[in-house]
Amino acid sequence: MSFRWSTGLIGLWVTLTLGVPFLLISIAGRALPADLLTFVRFALAGLTLLTVMAMRRGLARSVADVAGLLRAKPGEMLAVGLCSAALPSVLITLGEHHVASGVTALLLAGTPIWIAVGTHVLLPAERLRPRQAACLAVALGGTALLTTGAPGGFTVWSVLPLAAAVSYAAGNLLVRGRLRHDDALTLTCAQMTVATVMASPFAAAHLSRVTWRPGPWLATVLLGVVCSGLGWLANTVLMQRVSAVRASLVSFAAPVVSVLLGAIVLGEHLSSLQSAAAGVVLAAIMAFGVLSRATARPSARREVRVILELAILGFLSEHAMHAYELRKRITVLVGHVRPVSDGSLYPALQRLRRQGLVTRRSEPGSGGPARQVFELTDEGQAELRRRLTEPDELEITDRNKYFVLLAFLHLLPSMRAQATVLRRRLEFLDDPGRGFFVHDDRVLRQDELTSPFRSGIQHIARATTSAERAWLGEMLGRMEEAPDTAS
Repeated sequence: MSFRWSTGLIGLWVTLTLGVPFLLISIAGRALPADLLTFVRFALAGLTLLTVMAMRRGLARSVADVAGLLRAKPGEMLAVGLCSAALPSVLITLGEHHVASGVTALLLAGTPIWIAVGTHVLLPAERLRPRQAACLAVALGGTALLTTGAPGGFTVWSVLPLAAAVSYAAGNLLVRGRLRHDDALTLTCAQMTVATVMASPFAAAHLSRVTWRPGPWLATVLLGVVCSGLGWLANTVLMQRVSAVRASLVSFAAPVVSVLLGAIVLGEHLSSLQSAAAGVVLAAIMAFGVLSRATARPSARREVRVILELAILGFLSEHAMHAYELRKRITVLVGHVRPVSDGSLYPALQRLRRQGLVTRRSEPGSGGPARQVFELTDEGQAELRRRLTEPDELEITDRNKYFVLLAFLHLLPSMRAQATVLRRRLEFLDDPGRGFFVHDDRVLRQDELTSPFRSGIQHIARATTSAERAWLGEMLGRMEEAPDTAS
């Protein structure tokens, strides 16, 4: 199955599992207090994910993987467990005692707005274009109307689902910015473990308030296993695959699911103003999705610029040099693939200077005019480390782009960060769906390749991949034995 189709199916599943919980929370909340429901919900989710992991890897290794991630990134996991699970669950459960589930879902549809705001600050590579920002501004206006359109006007309880939307946004940005290269199943299971532990002391104080009615408890089980377990796993995969804003937009239909279920099952109704506001929010977010899809794939020219800029930053990080020497070095590295001319090098240097990543100074020439020497600023060093630490998917899967990345990987001060990049490349090489002449999700057998030249491509590719896989395994083995050199 292609990347685009699999991503689309994941998005559809996320849409359903984000739309149904509002109904289930409303039903389950009749028997369980908010903090106890949060505890049971995420405990069930964690057990579900651990079971899936154990079926694939064995129980001992699964527990070790989760524990290892919690030890390696305790701060990030504590924050993502709080922001993406525990806190919004409590806020939504409390809010649904006073705000209709359909309205709650529509308020949470504003999550992409808050993600977009955070992205502009924290993930500059994924900043919005003006038309996309305009769409989200319209959606923000519709969200404001939702909070004032209920009978009786504005209710303070509407602040709770709004706060939950902001909390979800913070968690999603953290996954995208700091955790996108971790195994999605391990990450989600660890996240649910953290949420369960955080909710446990509050839940214990309200055990006496539990009523044992089958309907609410069935809703709780479905909420934990299907929505919080399998649904949030899909959401994590989606967040790691595409930008934070785009991932959140895939679920724009979730409020529609929730409103329909609320009207059919719970008999809830929206006022005319709320219906109009809902239409504004959904139309604006859908327009944003269309614009994002149109600009999602970078042009070939943009890809060349990215490679050239990485090479410039990498070579200047090693030492300052003038443009002629820089062009020679870049040509040796990538010239056989994409020749570097002064017409492409100087504009790239100018772009990096305007961004404050590169500076220029004059240096006396040997018997001639002064030469312009370029060197990296502190901001340029930080940007280089960011690009090396967080390469996009194409820089891992495209051989030429990956080799440019690999040429400067030694400039990362942390061996752990270096190993993370190499593991991503190894995972790509181990993917059975990659390779030449793939048909119906399987690689054709040798006797099915009637052309000797196609057969030759397959032979060369397999030999090259085998050699690279062996080298990666050797390098990663050395790194595991050596202490991390992070500064």
